[in-house]
Amino acid sequence: MKRVVTTAILLAASPVALAAGPWDATFAFQVSAFRADANTTVRIDSNTGRPGTSFSLESDLGVDRTKTLPQIDFIWRASQHHGLEGSYVKLDRSGTRTINGEIVFRDTVYPVNTQVDSQFESEVWRLAYRYSFINDSGNELAVLLGAHYTNLKVGLNGQAGSVNESAAVDFPLPTIGLRGGWRFADNLRLAGFIQFLKLKVGDYDGSLVNASGGIEWAFHPNFYVGAGYVYYKYELDSEKDNVKGKFDYRFDGPVIYGAWAF
Repeated sequence: MKRVVTTAILLAASPVALAAGPWDATFAFQVSAFRADANTTVRIDSNTGRPGTSFSLESDLGVDRTKTLPQIDFIWRASQHHGLEGSYVKLDRSGTRTINGEIVFRDTVYPVNTQVDSQFESEVWRLAYRYSFINDSGNELAVLLGAHYTNLKVGLNGQAGSVNESAAVDFPLPTIGLRGGWRFADNLRLAGFIQFLKLKVGDYDGSLVNASGGIEWAFHPNFYVGAGYVYYKYELDSEKDNVKGKFDYRFDGPVIYGAWAF
């Protein structure tokens, strides 16, 4: 009896037991806890062409630098070589500070020693087609062709004069990239991707780098957990009539996640 139990445990942990496991499933749904550290520099010019002030939301206006937020990912494998993947993440922050330098934002001037309330919101949707040159039991090498749709919004409120100004941009950007996975043990693998592009689209001239990597443990044929790091970096110049200016925005940090595959 003892030998039967031992054999069953070894089979459950073997590559055979997970050969058609979570990394090769048709669908996977993943939820992450992402500890994001952000660095945001903004300049919004006047509609008349007057240059705005370049300021740091974190250093100059006291906006929260770090925040833990959810991120949602999905994968659909239509076949061994073809699939779709996507993700969604939203990071909203606010702050209050008495400024020690003048800020010109759109058509409003916030003088020195004005108490300013500020808000910054970002929302990122990612969708990519995946073509896998290699896809075998958790080992993978794939090319990604996709798009990021990003909404950025910044608002300032000078309490003394009740002066409110805001600016928002919707930034669609096509991307190319690579994805890889290496199953280095029965139930463990390293996985990650990178997507990037620099392109002028209409009234936008911008670049994007989005990358993620981590180590994953498949503890069940339908479930795995992981820990890793996520990175987003935007540089955007806008010449749209409603928003003329620049956003330089990065947020990155450690992540832990769990996935259900079926």
